[in-house]
Amino acid sequence: MNRERRLELQEANLDALLRNGAFEFIDENTPWFPYTSGQVGPYYVQSIAVEKEGQAYAFAVDSIAELIRSGFPEFDAISGGETRDWDFSNPVAVALRKPHVKLYKNGKMLGAGIRGRRLLHVADLNNEGSSVRDYWKPMVEKAGGALAGVAFFVDRMEEGTAVMRDLGLRSEAVVPLDDAAWGFALAKKRVSPALHESLVERSRDPRAWAVRALLGHPGYFRAFASGAGTREKALKILRTYPEAQGALGPLADAHGAGGTIIQGAL
Repeated sequence: MNRERRLELQEANLDALLRNGAFEFIDENTPWFPYTSGQVGPYYVQSIAVEKEGQAYAFAVDSIAELIRSGFPEFDAISGGETRDWDFSNPVAVALRKPHVKLYKNGKMLGAGIRGRRLLHVADLNNEGSSVRDYWKPMVEKAGGALAGVAFFVDRMEEGTAVMRDLGLRSEAVVPLDDAAWGFALAKKRVSPALHESLVERSRDPRAWAVRALLGHPGYFRAFASGAGTREKALKILRTYPEAQGALGPLADAHGAGGTIIQGAL
């Protein structure tokens, strides 16, 4: 697939995601979002939001299928992991006339057999790459198969990109959230110039962006840390960014009736 076609698919599908509310961006009231990894960032994205429009959903599936046809290694079947991957892996398997297997994190597999087969994994989103690394690849190999690569609908262009490379897996995405994506969002007036600048800054140095966002809004962090449901997440954030502890509060675990708490951040 040439560069022009890749860009065409990226922009059309990104436009559908933006149009259907797939993104939640930072604003004057929310300077950062907490991620499960312990990192903080400027947006959330729910790739399955594209399903709100039948035509957009069909185009997303066709785009993944086209991406796969454009040069992935030979494979025998398509796999998808519990559970959002299935929204894309199942219809892509139909489009490509390939067997499909559903993979569960508890080790269960439903659908096509795996032994002796090369599987192409289709996933909704690449962020940390942990699901492929910790679940799907080991599970497929334990069952006597092999992964030929991973096709993502959306790639946040974060740690997961390097994880796929370290695993020796070819990975491609229809919608990489790179500078070109944010430039398109700005041109379409889906994001403001200030937000666009923040998104680009974060893509170039996620850690520096996060530390600036945390230190620039200490009151927001303290309010986040004081919530019973977010206290553990705040502790994880401080562990992820120890350089921010001096301003946000020392990292300390105190075990009592209430469990782990953050001292000095409340």
